[in-house]
Amino acid sequence: MSTWADLTSGLAALQWAQPLALLLLPLSALPLLAARQSEAAPAPQLLHPDLHGLLQAPLPRRKPRLTPVLRALALLAFVLALAQPQREGAWIAAAPEGRDIVVLLDTSLTMSLHDLTWAGKPASRLAVAQRVFADFAHARQGDRFALVAFGSHAATLLPPTFDARAAGQMAGLLAVGQLGPDTALGDAIALGLRQVRLQLDLKPILILYTDGGQSNTGAISPADAVALARHLGVRIYTVEVGTTPDPGRPYTVPAYAGPQPDLRLIAEATGGRFYFAASAGAQQAAVRDIGALNPRLHPPPTRRAVQPLFLWPLLAGAALWLLAMWAEGAASRSRK
Repeated sequence: MSTWADLTSGLAALQWAQPLALLLLPLSALPLLAARQSEAAPAPQLLHPDLHGLLQAPLPRRKPRLTPVLRALALLAFVLALAQPQREGAWIAAAPEGRDIVVLLDTSLTMSLHDLTWAGKPASRLAVAQRVFADFAHARQGDRFALVAFGSHAATLLPPTFDARAAGQMAGLLAVGQLGPDTALGDAIALGLRQVRLQLDLKPILILYTDGGQSNTGAISPADAVALARHLGVRIYTVEVGTTPDPGRPYTVPAYAGPQPDLRLIAEATGGRFYFAASAGAQQAAVRDIGALNPRLHPPPTRRAVQPLFLWPLLAGAALWLLAMWAEGAASRSRK
């Protein structure tokens, strides 16, 4: 009973990729019709009385009755194969949808201090930040990364790309002082905001790596850049890589009018988070926490795997056709 139930459920789950091909099923009856017409054909009539030698002539060969049946079944199997039967399998997990992540790397002169270690050896602040970012990008396949470097000026080192490996490699090309000795933090934030897509289900984020130096140059003040990020709904996560934590209060510089937000206030104003990372391990913990706070979107599966089954009726049809040819040949040899 269970076998019959399994067979019934299996047939019910069967699908056809080309169901219109089933309209050709009546063609499988052609061998049977041809055989019936040949049997019903009238016997030839002699037009003269000369019967010399006709009695010794061999009887006309008749095709075996099994041959039309085999060929009809073979055509039936070919039509079924042409209709491409298939069976649905397990659900296919949809690819996770990533978000835009822009990393802002400080290359000012203070990032050259070798007060951190990596793999047991002294390393500069910038070198540790580069390697931590490369590992973070490699673990976030599916996200779109952009890289902005800043010193006295801000520049897009890498436009948005899904190539996480390229993002890590490009970060490793940065050098301290490459963009000048000062800190144009506001320009860097504004330039990072230009790299993101806002019409997405997953909001983009900015990750700011710096040693906590105050912004002292640039065309855009940090206060204006943070206000723009807040207006756009882009969170900024600030990671301070120095050895002394930021005091957490606004500051003033002659380059801008009014107080400017420090790293803590930048994160708080945009809905991000501030991290003080005085070691390589603390930096790695910071990016892990940022990744956990901003997971990728895993949409539910919308399609299932398909297992094609057309090979079985195709092989069966070929076997039946060969069997019909063998049966016809065997019948011909038996009459000789």
